[in-house]
Amino acid sequence: MNEDIILVDSYDFDERVEKGIFLVVFYAEWCVQSRGLEPILEEIADRYYDSIRVLALDVEQSPDIAVRFGIEKTPVVIFFKDGKIAEKIEGVNPPSVYSEYIDSIL
Repeated sequence: MNEDIILVDSYDFDERVEKGIFLVVFYAEWCVQSRGLEPILEEIADRYYDSIRVLALDVEQSPDIAVRFGIEKTPVVIFFKDGKIAEKIEGVNPPSVYSEYIDSIL
C-alpha cells in the first residue's frame, strides 16, 4: 500500500474513524481481489486527499473489527462519516463507483 493509505488495526480503528470522512477497505493479504483493489484505492487516496482519508484493515489481523461490521469476504469498502457507516460496497468496482459514493457523502 502506498503512503496515502493508512493501515489500521483493532487498537486504533475506532479513534481513526471517529471524526471526518473515511474510506476503509477490509482486506486479506492472500486475497487476489484485495490486491486488485489496491491501485484503485491509491488513485482515490490521491484524488480526494483533501477531503477523505483511505484506511486499510487486514481482517486476519483484526478479526474483532471484521466481525463487528459483518465482513464475511474480502474486499469490502465501508465509508464512514464521523464514526457512522455511510455506505458499504462489496468486491472490486471501477474507480467511478467509489467516486460517486464519495461525492454523495461530501
